[in-house]
Amino acid sequence: MSEKNRRECNIVFLLKNLGLTVQPAPFTSIMATPHRSPLSHIIDALRHDNRSLLLETLRFDPRHPDDVLSNHGAPSSTTTIHAALAGIDGTGGNNANVTMPTELQKQQLLFATVHLRRTLLRNVLKCHGVSEGSGGQTKKKKKSKQNTNKTQVEEEEEMMSDLNEELLASFGSLDAPRKCIIGSNILSSNGEILSPYTQTPCDEDDSASITTYILRGGGFDLPSLSHAVLHRRTMVGRLHRSRQQQQQQSRSKSQSSGHLFRFVFVPQMTEVERSFLGELGVVDDFDGMGTGVIRDSVRGSTGALTSLESLPIDLIPLDDDVLSLELAGGSALRATCHEGDCGAGKDAAFVVPSAACMRHSDVEGCEADVVDVVARSLMKLQLLNRGSGHGNEELKGAIPRVQGLGPLATAVIDRMMTLRIEEERMESQAEEDEAEEDEDNYESDNPMDGAHSMDEVVNDGEDVEIRASPSHCQDNLAEGESDPVSSIDALLVIDRKIDLVTPMLTPLTYEGLIDDVLGIQVGGCVSVQRSLVEPDDDQLQSPPQIHRSQHHDSAKDPTVVLSLNDSDPLYTEVRDKHVEIFGTFLQNQAKALKESHSQFTNRETARDLSEIHQFVKQIPVFTRNLRSLTNHIHIAELVKRAAEASTFRQRWQTERSMLESEPCYEVLEDLIASGEPPYRWLRLLCLQSLTSNGIKATRYDSLRKEVVQTYGYEFLMVLNDLEKAGFLRKRETFFMDSMATSYSTLRKALNLINAEVDPSNPEDVAYVSSGYAPMTVRWVQASMRAYAGLEEAMRELPAAGGVGVGSGGGGGGRWIDIEQRFPPESLADAMKRPRAQSLATMAKIWSDSRRGRDYVGVEQKPVLLLYFVGGVTYMEIAALRFLSKRPSFPYTIVCCTTEIVNGTTLLQSLSC
Repeated sequence: MSEKNRRECNIVFLLKNLGLTVQPAPFTSIMATPHRSPLSHIIDALRHDNRSLLLETLRFDPRHPDDVLSNHGAPSSTTTIHAALAGIDGTGGNNANVTMPTELQKQQLLFATVHLRRTLLRNVLKCHGVSEGSGGQTKKKKKSKQNTNKTQVEEEEEMMSDLNEELLASFGSLDAPRKCIIGSNILSSNGEILSPYTQTPCDEDDSASITTYILRGGGFDLPSLSHAVLHRRTMVGRLHRSRQQQQQQSRSKSQSSGHLFRFVFVPQMTEVERSFLGELGVVDDFDGMGTGVIRDSVRGSTGALTSLESLPIDLIPLDDDVLSLELAGGSALRATCHEGDCGAGKDAAFVVPSAACMRHSDVEGCEADVVDVVARSLMKLQLLNRGSGHGNEELKGAIPRVQGLGPLATAVIDRMMTLRIEEERMESQAEEDEAEEDEDNYESDNPMDGAHSMDEVVNDGEDVEIRASPSHCQDNLAEGESDPVSSIDALLVIDRKIDLVTPMLTPLTYEGLIDDVLGIQVGGCVSVQRSLVEPDDDQLQSPPQIHRSQHHDSAKDPTVVLSLNDSDPLYTEVRDKHVEIFGTFLQNQAKALKESHSQFTNRETARDLSEIHQFVKQIPVFTRNLRSLTNHIHIAELVKRAAEASTFRQRWQTERSMLESEPCYEVLEDLIASGEPPYRWLRLLCLQSLTSNGIKATRYDSLRKEVVQTYGYEFLMVLNDLEKAGFLRKRETFFMDSMATSYSTLRKALNLINAEVDPSNPEDVAYVSSGYAPMTVRWVQASMRAYAGLEEAMRELPAAGGVGVGSGGGGGGRWIDIEQRFPPESLADAMKRPRAQSLATMAKIWSDSRRGRDYVGVEQKPVLLLYFVGGVTYMEIAALRFLSKRPSFPYTIVCCTTEIVNGTTLLQSLSC
């Protein structure tokens, strides 16, 4: 059977398994370019800035800080770069015609976790949003199989090869040492290095002269920091013994250049981490002023130098409308997937990311770290927002309208406004110093001329203000050749603690079910076995399975990593569709793709040369679309099969009963007796507690006893941490379970249950779970009408624990609504003013103003930025996208979050 016929048979077989018989729809989605967010200029600026920061960090040498890397002296062709790489790797090659630096240093990268490594490689180094030629992708085209997916090893090895080529192509002065990356592995808990693919120990490469530890900064991952210190201590001992042996053999006291250990913290290093390193005997051996001066205290030592640095990469665009701090992955947890759960085999172990934010703030009590990181990321967005709008120029990019729901949101906004005051004070001081310097220069150098040249004014301004908008958007605006770019008009910060119910529920959208069944990893990708998406002919006779067993032969069935973002137009169209219709959608796409190909290849239809040439040009696009469609059909069949399982339906029905405030203790007892996976069961237990205002003490003690007997004594600590975070509560009262609770008040006031929603043609956001609307999305809808009629519901929001910002309009920290002004002011001062009009009214005012001045003939909504502190679920993202596309909703929504979570990862993070 030919390759073409085999692929068509695969698609036909899978469509039959889906059990769908519908007529083909017009084929438009996967061939068209997806619609971009109105903040695409800010998204692209973030992607470009993050990538540049990562590359400059890898190039930087604290011993040679004045070595400004540029393209001066770079090899002029890819061939010379390959020749240089061949010489570095020791594989030979003629380098006679290559102008190379006098010294080439090898650098070894050691990441704190596999999740941090994947994020930096796939979402920063090789971000899909940066166009070719702008530094986003290597210009060199490599030959690859067009009809197959690359394995994880092949794809990441190619990334590292491209990285080395780019590093070697950016030469500074010819006498300065250059670097190349020889490895990127993971740190283990005992100070060893592990393979990122097999999690097995690797041998040390003694040829490396630089070891760079890339760690999660901000105080979120101190254990990994201790692992790096342990590895450094081992390496220093080995280096010291090696130097002694060399000196004894040569009988000389001359020393070679020392080994450099770099501790790089993402996004920043805190004083807590610096102090922690100091207690472990690790200090910065450089002066910290960027001059390359080594401190006197380390002169004459063994030669090992240590540098402590920060890599300020915070917000990472996952899609054009989703940005994340990606704080997840602070610790690599291993979850056990039992038979019937996630579609895997019994006791199949796999690594899952842990959500760091809620544990760090609620369990460990380090709320200030979370608040500072989120506030600084908002400051970066407002810096990029400068000059991109048409009504907030006087605010210098600050978002005009700001609201917050929950105590952590209040703390974030308070910190953000404090940072604005500090930034304005620093800018004013810099302007005063610059004015004094200009005055001195004027009096000394040009006493007869009191005017500066236009070039000087322009250059001075470029150093102060950063604009995120593309140059063509500004240059062509007067000629009407391009539309003006959008700005962020309103900000709503949401504390995850105001809605702990939604993460506990099972999503029913395609993307949400992929996360529930397969587990979408940090960075927006999913790892599957190649046999799952590329089955052989003999595998077509049986349903596909997930191979997560520890004894699985990875050599025979390697892992492929599929990116799940808007770089795939088909995924953009299908990700938010309900489980009942995404199979139909994929079937329509398959039939339309086949028909479009058959119409052109029909021999009875005459084609001229131009049509043939156009078709040949579309072959790579057709091949890419076919591969994408094949992948999603296989994944959709697996997801649909998991959704049709009896255990899945039973869990959904139990969740719905709990949402109706019905006690389901007997079901919980039966599930734990039948061996339900622990975190699946804990999700239901937490949901019962959240919707019933706690669990009666007698019931709680009985269930806790069964948990210990079934899952082990370690789950006593898990239950204790869940109580600290507010997911579980023991109710020491004798009232009935059916009495009115906080959740029941919110359910009625926000209309959370809508059982009449039609998933195939939804008119309400409740379609994402077949009848339940996420509470956070309902609060977003309520914010459009200034929360009218929700006074009682607002009192049910969690209050601020020690965040005193006054009593005016903030509900004691439960919620705030302010306007930012210039010059900046504190939150307490802003809250003294009466609240302005509702967000919906403000949106109409902004739209009318811009339509009359700039957006002539263009209908574009204002932009609302939603920031979830504590994580957001894929179910909520789908509901927000649905809401944003509704003509009746006055804003386009862009979502920011600290991390992407679901019920399992959230509970696991609180129990690590």
